[in-house]
Amino acid sequence: MVDRQVPHESFHGQYAGMVSRSVAFLTDRLIIAGTLAALSGLGGLVFQQLRIDDWLGIGPLAPTTAAAVAAVVGACFDLIYCAGFWLLAGRTPGKQAMGLLVVRTDGQRIRLGGALLRWLGYYVSGILLLGYLWVLVDDRRQAFHDKLAGTVVVYSRPREMGLTAPAPIRDRLRDRGRRQEAAQAPE
Repeated sequence: MVDRQVPHESFHGQYAGMVSRSVAFLTDRLIIAGTLAALSGLGGLVFQQLRIDDWLGIGPLAPTTAAAVAAVVGACFDLIYCAGFWLLAGRTPGKQAMGLLVVRTDGQRIRLGGALLRWLGYYVSGILLLGYLWVLVDDRRQAFHDKLAGTVVVYSRPREMGLTAPAPIRDRLRDRGRRQEAAQAPE
């Protein structure tokens, strides 16, 4: 299949807005924070019970070492969570709850490079929150991380919302729905 750029105008009215995107983002942040808190507590308990700091001979450095390990594990988990869900399902659980889908600007699924750029772009967007607020003034409601990765966030159920999806996205959603119905049909 040939990738082609869909005209900008065909997406009008289809893009996800600031409120739905923010709720989805905060939902994902809560899931990630809760999971990391549980893992951190469990890791701390294991670390303390097995006296790993004594084994490693880092006694007074243990809190600093633990904080560094937690930061690296947290960043890795965040990357795997976000990029993994974007690649596998086109959305994170927060976006799923809000009925949103992350796709490339041509309507195709996001690829690994785009997912990594989008995740790194979260940090760019976070600078004074300007990248996130850009959604309010952009015609395609793209934040800086969307522009960097060449993605848009759209409603995955446009017909239910009274929206008309552009042809590439509409066709992909229709095909996805047919596959899901076929998979759920009794044999």
